[in-house]
Amino acid sequence: MSSDFVENLVVQTQNGNADAFGELYSVYAKDMYRFALYYTGSPFLAEDAVSDAALAAFQNIGRLKKKSAFRPWLFTILFNCCKKQQKEKALSLQKTELSFANDIPEGADRTLEKLAVKTALAALEEDEREILLLSFIAGYSSGEIGKMLSMKSSSVRSKKNRTVAKLREMMR
Repeated sequence: MSSDFVENLVVQTQNGNADAFGELYSVYAKDMYRFALYYTGSPFLAEDAVSDAALAAFQNIGRLKKKSAFRPWLFTILFNCCKKQQKEKALSLQKTELSFANDIPEGADRTLEKLAVKTALAALEEDEREILLLSFIAGYSSGEIGKMLSMKSSSVRSKKNRTVAKLREMMR
């Protein structure tokens, strides 16, 4: 998707064209859902977070000054919505989802692998999980993550490297 196309849709949305926002949403919806799903660990929480983020973005798009920054701005909103969802509901949902782990049929190696990754991600500290997801799923640089989390980019890189090593050890 060209940046000119996205910037044009942002301008149209800021001028009151709701259909233009619908097009913007369709460009990023799949990536937003994938990020939210990895962050929250629950399809239901992910859907809620994406919906909340889309609504907040639509309501606040007039405040966006730099049109070329739409994607990072949108994912920052989504990131905050995911954090909110996680704090409000995720603990009880994760316990429920993990209690069904014994019901997985034998031979479902891929499902067990996904569950292991989900469990390992859930076991990480919140800031570790946030850095990994913002980096590997949302595609942000260490500098961008540092700005979002009020950290130095060198600290983000160090924490990311330590967390990747920790995750590898947990997955053994």
